[in-house]
Amino acid sequence: MISSIRLMISLSLAALLIGGCDIGYLDGTGRAGASEVGHETDSPDRGASDDHDDHDHEATAEQTKPAAEDDGHDHREDESNHVELSQEQRERIALELATVGPGTIAVTASFPGEIILNAERMVHIVPPAAGIVREVEKTLGDHVEEGEILAWIESDVLAEAKLAFYSKYAEVGCCKVELPRAKEIFENTNRLLALLEEEPTAAELRKLDDLEMGDYRGRLLAAYSEYQAARKAFEREQRLFEKRVSSESEFIEADAALKKAQAEFAAARDTARYQVLIGYSEAARRQQVAEFEAVAAEQRLRLKGVGDDVLSGLLALVPQAAGSEPCLCDDPNCRECQMPSVLDTLGREQRLGWYALRAPFAGFITEKHLTLGEKIGDDESLITIADTSSVWVRFSVFQKDLNFVQVGQEVQVKVGESFPGTSGTVSYVAPIVDPKTRTAPARIVLANPTGALRPGLYATVKVIVEPVRAPVVIRKNAVQVLDGEDIVFIEDGDGFIPVPVRLGRADRDRVAVLAGLQPGQRYVEHGAFELKAQIVTSGIDPHAGHGH
Repeated sequence: MISSIRLMISLSLAALLIGGCDIGYLDGTGRAGASEVGHETDSPDRGASDDHDDHDHEATAEQTKPAAEDDGHDHREDESNHVELSQEQRERIALELATVGPGTIAVTASFPGEIILNAERMVHIVPPAAGIVREVEKTLGDHVEEGEILAWIESDVLAEAKLAFYSKYAEVGCCKVELPRAKEIFENTNRLLALLEEEPTAAELRKLDDLEMGDYRGRLLAAYSEYQAARKAFEREQRLFEKRVSSESEFIEADAALKKAQAEFAAARDTARYQVLIGYSEAARRQQVAEFEAVAAEQRLRLKGVGDDVLSGLLALVPQAAGSEPCLCDDPNCRECQMPSVLDTLGREQRLGWYALRAPFAGFITEKHLTLGEKIGDDESLITIADTSSVWVRFSVFQKDLNFVQVGQEVQVKVGESFPGTSGTVSYVAPIVDPKTRTAPARIVLANPTGALRPGLYATVKVIVEPVRAPVVIRKNAVQVLDGEDIVFIEDGDGFIPVPVRLGRADRDRVAVLAGLQPGQRYVEHGAFELKAQIVTSGIDPHAGHGH
């Protein structure tokens, strides 16, 4: 029997040398045949997948103890499972060897997730003022750029706000003319009052003729003149009375007239001093209030979406907005006297109540709730724009896994078979657990420049929980399944033999071996599938010499 097996191995090796990957074999009748070796490997780690639901993440006693314990198999007691390859055959199947040794397994936990829109890059456009839809420029699904016009709205509320803005700034312009005049009257009147206290001459009074005082000059000078006249009359009557020329009644009458004129002058003086102060203060207050109201009117316009260009156009229409002197010429065609045209100033938005809805950033229109001629309020979302260049992956973390998922942790995200996996970091883990599901929502922010990650797609999130150190770690593609048993080919003299192994935890590339291999052994890292195919097609008993 052993001679027959060795004969089949020899014929199989000869087929490898002659036919490349077509391995020859003898069937039960002794006729030669051929079988093509495939390129799909069997699962190398049945029961040792990347995901572990228990997530205890503690190395078992079998993982931590040396894997060099005797597994009860004497690999050399029967050489019927010994496969030898020439150097040419090894090169043809790209066979590579590696040394068994310790390593680290990256333990991961998997969570189901979903691609959703990035809420921080999504906007619901609400009209700044109620009105009627006059033009619609974009529709559902369109891509828009930042600042692009979406629709035109006509609003009487906006028109009134613009008129209020115009009126307030016009009032500011008037105050800028009135306040300097009130200040000048205040200062000049007080100069006149101070001069009148010194009983000036007519020449000294004439020096103040060109100063602005309003009607206070006339009232003060009239009262002062009457007072001076009454005083002179009194002084004359007093001299005559002392000389016994004038009667006592005439003297008393002159004295009364002087006191009356003196009182009227004092009253005129006090009234003028008070009124010019009040006038000056009131002018300053009016200008301050007008400026506050103008700023408030401007802010109301800005809140309604009016930009600097429209505000500048409205300001250009305001007379005396800069405090300049008005044009006093009589020529109706004078360019300096002509006001700027509203139509020329406001451009497309010359229609006073019209405003544009614009895109705040580039993205796609995902919702649209407006039609031509529709009456809209200022509290409803008309258009939703989403920037899909960045998306969220939303997933839920179970209670038992909360200690292993942290903000800033690196994760792997897989979206179906047609999308390549991508990496990211956990950006948020909810501080509160949902009482119904006993899970905490979490999310990942992913760049999506090509738009391949479409919101609504399901995803699998793999979180690297903790690394596990094991004394024996090998490459996963070195493990093959033969007759329902995990085996690894180890170097045996000039050939190789399959050794049953018991596997532990695994990550994407490597797997821990709990039993069957010893540190320092040389094993087939690449090319194990071809060796397995040779055993299967040649009819070698893989359990020969192992007592199975």
